[in-house]
Amino acid sequence: MATVPAALRVHQDRSVTAIAAAGIIVPAVVFAWLQMHPTADASVQVPVQHFVIVTAVSLLAFALAVLLAVAAMQIAQYRALFLCLGFMAMGGIFAVHGIETPGILGDGEALEYAGRIVGISAFLSLFVPALFFAASYTPLTAAFERRLPFSPAGWLIVVLGGALATYGGLALLSSEWIAALPFGTKPYSYAMAASTIGLLLFSAVQQARSYRMAHLPLQAVLLVAFLLLAEAQVIMVLGTVWKLSWWEYHALMLAGVGLACWSVAVQRARGQSLRSMVEATLDLEIKVGTELEHVDTIAALAAAVEARDENTKGHNLRVAELAVQIGRAMGLPNETLRTLARAGLLHDVGKIGIPDSILSKPGALDPGEWVVIKRHPEMGHAILSRVDRLRHEAEIVIAHHERLDGSGYPRGLRGDAIPIESRILAVADTYDVLVSDRPYRKAFGREHAVKILREESGSHLWEAS
Repeated sequence: MATVPAALRVHQDRSVTAIAAAGIIVPAVVFAWLQMHPTADASVQVPVQHFVIVTAVSLLAFALAVLLAVAAMQIAQYRALFLCLGFMAMGGIFAVHGIETPGILGDGEALEYAGRIVGISAFLSLFVPALFFAASYTPLTAAFERRLPFSPAGWLIVVLGGALATYGGLALLSSEWIAALPFGTKPYSYAMAASTIGLLLFSAVQQARSYRMAHLPLQAVLLVAFLLLAEAQVIMVLGTVWKLSWWEYHALMLAGVGLACWSVAVQRARGQSLRSMVEATLDLEIKVGTELEHVDTIAALAAAVEARDENTKGHNLRVAELAVQIGRAMGLPNETLRTLARAGLLHDVGKIGIPDSILSKPGALDPGEWVVIKRHPEMGHAILSRVDRLRHEAEIVIAHHERLDGSGYPRGLRGDAIPIESRILAVADTYDVLVSDRPYRKAFGREHAVKILREESGSHLWEAS
């Protein structure tokens, strides 16, 4: 990820802070002024216009949900999925809020029920999304990613879609059932509003941390969106229905989701991929340094190997970073990239069992010494397979010296029998060896190294190189 120059970062921070502060403070001041001047807080009862603005918010929220769903499936991340579910819930529940606007559908008893459902749906349209938003920033998502495969996660979209359809159907066909819910009346509405505000502020604080790290515009936009939604909730609970001040919360919700959609559209127009946008916004990019924290014991062994062989210092880290770059370029999901990062860091861990006389030999190895050095993938496999959560990495490590034509070691695997992660790792490993100084030769230039990789592709190395 490109870094922002320090001077530009300070200027950008000040600009973003000023704009965000104005966007939050001005509506609050206007609302407070209207509350203190009741005569100016006129009643504006226009059901059709209410339906239009609510529908616009719903459609924009659904649009964000679709984009986040696509990105979530690409990167296999629950955080993106939970944000998707949040905007999906907002779009669905707020749509019911609009459809049930008194005067749009029904009359008589149905009109009475509709008025209650409008209030209930208003509170739920922020409370339910706030739950999903906050959950996306908690350790819950990390726990899901460690213990559950992502592949069935798409069913959560189907389940939520079914729940929203059921809610909408009940609101339209059996209005008294939904109208009987207490969420739109005190003290339940106050409790729900307080919870919603707390959850949105929590999400905003967590998102602010991402912005402070990378200073990307879309990160700031999502932060401001959370704050606008929190402010909308405050105005919703304190305002009087149909008053001018009450209309502010609709405008704030429209501004929140509209700003997010506009920012995504601008970034896409500049050629940024949806995946990279979401990863950067939520700070989801796989970082090899982070993976070191999760495998510190084994990584310490890899560091011990490098400490014994000054000629390969930094090799494991460089291979891991390059492998992740290759995987990202191929569009592999984040879970695979995370596995690649760990396997890259640990691919030479088996060398811990290789004698110093061979590992640090200043010249070329003789045939007998090559037999010994070629044991390191199996030794690495033996070490890693003892750790349950590293067994997948163990299978990658043992195969990182296999070659497509079967000339590799230790098992002589061919073609697709070699795990894709091992094939990627072989390319990254070979490249780093070529561009690094060795006791028996000087480093090749980058162009020469790439030429060698291309010559080897399809026979020894994977053609994707």
